[in-house]
Amino acid sequence: MRAATDRPLGRKPIPLSLKILAIVLVLWLLGALANLPNLLENGLPLMGAFVYGVAAAAVVLILDIIGPLVFLFALWTRKSWAVIWAFAYMGFFIANSVVALFTVRDTLGLLPILIPALVSACFVIVIYRQRGYFAATKAG
Repeated sequence: MRAATDRPLGRKPIPLSLKILAIVLVLWLLGALANLPNLLENGLPLMGAFVYGVAAAAVVLILDIIGPLVFLFALWTRKSWAVIWAFAYMGFFIANSVVALFTVRDTLGLLPILIPALVSACFVIVIYRQRGYFAATKAG
């Protein structure tokens, strides 16, 4: 007979900070879709270079639409790889901001570079603090 502590009863609720993060990611995704026509024409910085047109649309599709959807799926289903995904995903945005700080600051200005980096850092901190939520559960 199994002890009552071998397996948790029911589904572990999503912590409030992760719920807020999920809402922010959904808004991020919607904002990316709304801003897509602007990015196609004006381009977006990617590791020190500006990409335009179809290339910009592909970057937005991968980084701003598919990336958040993958994390939201991992959050909802408590995948153990979600923490690694979040660190790699947000790490890319932080690295892109650091590169942009030195290469396209004259074009974009300082705030449009620093704000996304700070938001990404907050995202990483929240995920790090809530990493226990994603811990692999015992198979029942």
